[in-house]
Amino acid sequence: MDISMHYYGCYALARAGGLRADVALRVAKSSQFVDDATDTTVTVNKEGARFRGESTSHHPSDLPANNNLDDQLMVWLPFHFLPAAQGANQSQRLVCRKNSAVAQQMVKDHLEYAESPFAPEMIGVTAHVYADTFAHYGFSGVSSRLNRVVGNTIKLVNGDPLTGALDAFVAKFGVQGGLLANFRQAISSAASGAAELMSGALGHGAVATFPDQPYLEWSYDYEHPEMTGTALIERQNANDYMEAAEALHTMFRKFAEAADIYADGKGPMEFADIRNALRAIVTQPVDKDARIAAWKKALADGKLTKAPDTALTDYDFADWRQQTLMLGSLADPQAASGVPVYHFHQAAAIHKYYVLRDLLPEHGVYVI
Repeated sequence: MDISMHYYGCYALARAGGLRADVALRVAKSSQFVDDATDTTVTVNKEGARFRGESTSHHPSDLPANNNLDDQLMVWLPFHFLPAAQGANQSQRLVCRKNSAVAQQMVKDHLEYAESPFAPEMIGVTAHVYADTFAHYGFSGVSSRLNRVVGNTIKLVNGDPLTGALDAFVAKFGVQGGLLANFRQAISSAASGAAELMSGALGHGAVATFPDQPYLEWSYDYEHPEMTGTALIERQNANDYMEAAEALHTMFRKFAEAADIYADGKGPMEFADIRNALRAIVTQPVDKDARIAAWKKALADGKLTKAPDTALTDYDFADWRQQTLMLGSLADPQAASGVPVYHFHQAAAIHKYYVLRDLLPEHGVYVI
């Protein structure tokens, strides 16, 4: 998913779920910042406190980082391709699935932080990871042959705004989004000969940004159906995004009920009452900027909330990146508790540790 859903859609659904505008903004900013928190610079406070940003993403063109197995396991798996723990072997268990039992358990756990100072940021991080399961399903966050797709089988039913997008993506990043050393090969160091056959695609690089376009109807064949269990895949992203919207709305309602200090006092909208307005947004075959405009207009017109909402400001990641760098200059380390981005890094660190050290092992997946 892109910013139109992770930020603007997230805010709208948080408001519809009964959260105050200022809280929904914290949730939405945290959700989108998962895609923008790349700086792990350590800044040292004069009192000796060491503040380190939690990396939750890499720029897609940063292939050296993408090819780092530790980064795949520490960034892509917990934050963008939550494994569903389904299948007969490790590669299959690492594949992300829509609204998996693992994802549902993650949501339940993170709602337990409802009374923590960083609760809105935790729910924002959760919203990003949870939403991505509805877009990134069928792919894993490690370089794997299971992610490889037969290029000439990718067909767009209604992809006019994406004309030439796949060719441009391949020209920029390479075939399959840039083939990397297979994660199992990298672990065992077994290699030699047939590097092309043993190489894996990372995430949904083999299909460019097609899973991130909410309106898209498309299909493709996996290169290794004997490993994935199927070949032809037909997807209607709008249906997936509507499922994501309903799941997020339910999560936000539970959060507002668990921490009424964050609730707006007016109560949530019923999902049935906003369904048509949401579907009208996600089915528009338009570019990202037009989708953002549609989210803002629906809010301003009162189609997603109990009263017109014009409180949503446009997203800018620079503020939180600068806050991250400035933590070391605080006169008193305790002042970090009042810096929004510090709460984000708290939430991201707790989420990552929980997923990799607790949640996945509970479901039989051990990666670190």
